[in-house]
Amino acid sequence: MDRESSPSPLNQACASCKHQRKKCDSNCELAPYFPANKYHEFQNAHKLFGVSNILKIIASIEPHKRKAAAESILFEGNAWKSDPVHGCLGVIKDLTAQMSFHEKQLSVVNQHLAFHKEQQKKRQEQDQSDFLNDELPDLVRP
Repeated sequence: MDRESSPSPLNQACASCKHQRKKCDSNCELAPYFPANKYHEFQNAHKLFGVSNILKIIASIEPHKRKAAAESILFEGNAWKSDPVHGCLGVIKDLTAQMSFHEKQLSVVNQHLAFHKEQQKKRQEQDQSDFLNDELPDLVRP
């Protein structure tokens, strides 16, 4: 990997090395994905996966997808920390329920919009009819 010799601008150990209480050098495979400021999030992920499994996961993924995988690992660790029973499934269920609620609201709003458009169309037709009825007698007279 092309990296600078220091893992961060302040020469801090990455979250993984900090957790393992070891020196973070330029060969650290996790430093690009787990910076020092993500230490608490990394702890959550470590409890769920362990460092060796995180290394295996990151190593098994194409290099351009590793950043996204690391973010997913951190997200899942945080999800299990906040909801030890459901984890990510709980987040998915909550988001699905929110989507369903908002889709129903959108449907109601679209029904109201259709109703008001129809009312407006009827008013315009009535106004046009009234206008023609008022003007027609003048046109018929000599």
